Amino acid sequence: MRTDTTRRVGQTNLHIPVLGLGTCPLGGVYEAIDEPTARATFEAAWNSGLRLYDTAPWYGLGQAEHRTGRALYEKERGSYVLTSKVGRLLSAPRDRASFKPVNWAGALPFEHHHVFTYDAIMRSYEDSLQRLGINRIDALYIHDLDSGYFRSEEELNARLGDLEKGGYRALEELKRSGEIKAIGAGVNERGMIDRFLDRFDLDVFLVASRYTLLEHDIYFDEAARAGKRGASLVVGGIFSSGILATGAVEGAKYEYGAASPSIIERVRNLTDVARAHGVSLPAAALQFPLAAQEVASVVFGAVKPAEIEANVEHFTDVIPAGFWSDLRAEGLVHPEIPLPANA
Repeated sequence: MRTDTTRRVGQTNLHIPVLGLGTCPLGGVYEAIDEPTARATFEAAWNSGLRLYDTAPWYGLGQAEHRTGRALYEKERGSYVLTSKVGRLLSAPRDRASFKPVNWAGALPFEHHHVFTYDAIMRSYEDSLQRLGINRIDALYIHDLDSGYFRSEEELNARLGDLEKGGYRALEELKRSGEIKAIGAGVNERGMIDRFLDRFDLDVFLVASRYTLLEHDIYFDEAARAGKRGASLVVGGIFSSGILATGAVEGAKYEYGAASPSIIERVRNLTDVARAHGVSLPAAALQFPLAAQEVASVVFGAVKPAEIEANVEHFTDVIPAGFWSDLRAEGLVHPEIPLPANA
């Protein structure tokens, strides 16, 4: 598949490239990324033909949006698709001298606040435009409204209530006025697509790490339900935090931590089948999700130009149908999961 192939997002008039760059790593999720390296990575993405860019206020506490904007603001606006997220507001800390950002290496010196009210969503959108230096965002995702970021079920329900009482209305107004073309939610956990669909008519879900070669049961319930409701999926975290890119090497990352023995064994089995067919495991990981009709695009992260170039090459690699059928025969993918080449 070509990187400039596009698919429609839900029932909207927004069509997005099937391959895009996610900017979370350029916010410093594992290590600080210096400015020349970040700039070179964006240049490599553009020169490789990538035209979908996903960012968020959360990534590096504004760092990723600033870098994305500097990379794109001189490009013709109709030549690329830009998505960001809402739900976190950034503010200067009271004690600026001693403040140290958590969760990020090399982040900007701001505190973040998880808020989903009408006013917060509108402010988040306007703040993103300012950080980007670009006056139009194509789609906005409700970001990280799941239990991993809240201390209790009561707190999570309260935030969902804020979204129901006003935050979602803000997104509807932005879409109705033409400010954005699609409304989505970025989710990390099983069950959250259902919880959103019970309350809202969303156009797209950005699913992080839940629809990969390692984990794809979500297809049979939540993804299928989203598709029936007219919503698309964009798949992020396709390398499962790294292990599907590096293989089962020492220190391999899964779910942003050390991979368990069972995950290591599964990845080794996937690698064995790939090696038997002369297939790169990262290529298989990149191409796998797009076999599902519900998936509009996959996005991957990178922190250096070589990673961009390698992943674009992986994406366009020709993978024999026998590889996919052997994965099924070995029980490494669900017997009814959609696979490329109708394997």
